[in-house]
Amino acid sequence: MAIGQPTSTMVGLYKQVQSKIPATISLPSHWLKSYEDLVTKNATSVGQIESALRSLTYLIPGRFHEAELASETLHTSTLLLSLYHTSLLRRHFPSPSPPSPQTRYTTFYAARSRLYSNSAILLQTIQYTELLCEMFFKRRGGEKARWRLVVVLELIKAICRTMMFWVTGRRMVIEGLGTGERPVIPEQQQNPEDQQQQERESSSACGAIAGSSDQETTVQEERSKEWNMPRTGVKLPVLPTQGGESITDFLSKRVISADDIKVASQLVRKISSYQGQLAEMMWIARPVVYALAMQRLQGAT
Repeated sequence: MAIGQPTSTMVGLYKQVQSKIPATISLPSHWLKSYEDLVTKNATSVGQIESALRSLTYLIPGRFHEAELASETLHTSTLLLSLYHTSLLRRHFPSPSPPSPQTRYTTFYAARSRLYSNSAILLQTIQYTELLCEMFFKRRGGEKARWRLVVVLELIKAICRTMMFWVTGRRMVIEGLGTGERPVIPEQQQNPEDQQQQERESSSACGAIAGSSDQETTVQEERSKEWNMPRTGVKLPVLPTQGGESITDFLSKRVISADDIKVASQLVRKISSYQGQLAEMMWIARPVVYALAMQRLQGAT
């Protein structure tokens, strides 16, 4: 009995711990979901906080010991946080305007290949953090440790670019996933409480009458400026006035270019010749060669 009682106690503790493990593992996902909801519902405030943090990087240098390292740490953290927020907002709020050719191209291959997506994200993350890592290694290990880190980082970046080159079918490497283009968030989606308040106010009798009369007046003014073609009856829109946008800008928004109708994978031409592929691989390996030469030069001095 003395042996069996501790055994049963241990079994009971093991079952309790085992039952709590799934809930503990699922906590970070709940926290991440809550944070995503917070960012999407308060996109304007989040953008203002990011701008304030960027402004602090201009005030920190020279204030205290190792202020440059603290300033660069804050700047790098803000860049990474802004990168995550932009990708999050692009998933929840698609941009109403057509994306750029670069965004279409990179987004297409990122959705098609996980290897391309991971390589592009790792490459962009290294580009954001490499200066901070260089400063830290230089403080701790001197120039020798710094250039050793530079060689390792450039080697990883070259591997990422090589993966992107082969995944795209030997096309020129286009870096970035278009996450820098933050979509315009509608005010109704950012502040649902304000939207409900506006709906209550607009439901009042006086507000409804005033709003309907103003809207009818605006619609009548716009219709009076339109011109109906006599044979087909098609209505032509109003051309911009001299004080507004130019006629060239007005017409360029309504013209479809060749890149707009191309398939995303065909926006960049495939490199078919061996000379072109060799040139692209030499361009990818160029930073690694430069870093190795600088490391050797620093070791010689």
